[in-house]
Amino acid sequence: MSVFSSVVTVGTVATALHNNAPTPGILHVSNLDNTDTVFLGSASVVVNSGHSLLKDTTQDFQLYAGDTLYGISSKASHSVGVVFIRP
Repeated sequence: MSVFSSVVTVGTVATALHNNAPTPGILHVSNLDNTDTVFLGSASVVVNSGHSLLKDTTQDFQLYAGDTLYGISSKASHSVGVVFIRP
């Protein structure tokens, strides 16, 4: 099993949280901001669209080989913690 972790700064342009998963795995995403929601989806995700991850919450996503999850925020500097776990 491999584990990769980082903190990604998301802004007002869709930002990749994890690029092209080489193999299937779980992406654990944490909204580290205590005031604003981050929106998750494809490269075309926009604010108030896509999957919303409320302030101070976490969620797991199953990624398959080649998948990339993006995030966007209404603020310029929004911290998102990610941990990718693959078998």
